[in-house]
Amino acid sequence: MKTLNAVCKNIQKNVSFKNLTTMRVGGTAKYVAFPSDEKELIQLIEFLSKKHKKYFILGNGSNVLPPDKKYKGVIIKLNNFNSLAREENLIHAGSGVKLISLINFAIENGLKGLEDASGIPATVGGAVKMNSGAFNFEISKVIKRVTILRGGKIISLENCDCGFEYRKSGFYDTDIILAADFVLEYGDKEELISRQREVLEKRQKLPKQPSLGSIFKRQEGLIVSKLLDEMKFKGVTFGGAMVSREHAGIIVNTGDATSEDVRELINYIKKRCLKEKNITLVEEIKYLNL
Repeated sequence: MKTLNAVCKNIQKNVSFKNLTTMRVGGTAKYVAFPSDEKELIQLIEFLSKKHKKYFILGNGSNVLPPDKKYKGVIIKLNNFNSLAREENLIHAGSGVKLISLINFAIENGLKGLEDASGIPATVGGAVKMNSGAFNFEISKVIKRVTILRGGKIISLENCDCGFEYRKSGFYDTDIILAADFVLEYGDKEELISRQREVLEKRQKLPKQPSLGSIFKRQEGLIVSKLLDEMKFKGVTFGGAMVSREHAGIIVNTGDATSEDVRELINYIKKRCLKEKNITLVEEIKYLNL
């Protein structure tokens, strides 16, 4: 009978979510698997499906709130899917590539279009799945195609077939993003470096404490952080979780927060906004449930 270790050679046990997420909260993951390639990943998914074991693909953990209790399924990290190659103005990047590495690679090759995403703490896979963005930029604007694992088969989807919307995509929960191709414009390297520096300087004003970035999605005609600021949410605390004093749309870990602290604070904000302003806030982050 096959075992998990026989299917995937690189398995870590009892890993703290504090080391897997940017919020630095949560309990432990019973297993964290690092498949070496597509073949091993397919074998792993088949094994887990047959065993009816839960699994979750985790990138940089910059928009995922884990549970406080032990997650008894398998966390899958695609760190080894780190290919990065250029063909003229097209860049192919594996899902495990850090977004900043992709951006720097593009700038080094004089390719324009990704620099406004500088500072987003995501992997390519996570950024594509969430259609990450900042400063009116969305990564879907420069995606040509995405390669995914779906139903045990590797397929490629053109941009128009990915269902991209604001901070979301149309991929199924069971889809696993393997790589993406980005089509960029030719640009002046020095100008791209200068723009990246501007973007990073803007991001320097964001909280330095552990966080998941913006908690709630933008809404038409509504700047959520401004609304929460006007409602005096800055500094509101539940346990070790606090609404940042620098940015009302961000919740930070003051040092000893639990996932439950963060959840309670999010729910408190949502209830007050609904009751006092008749506004329904929608989370941008994802919850990893048991």
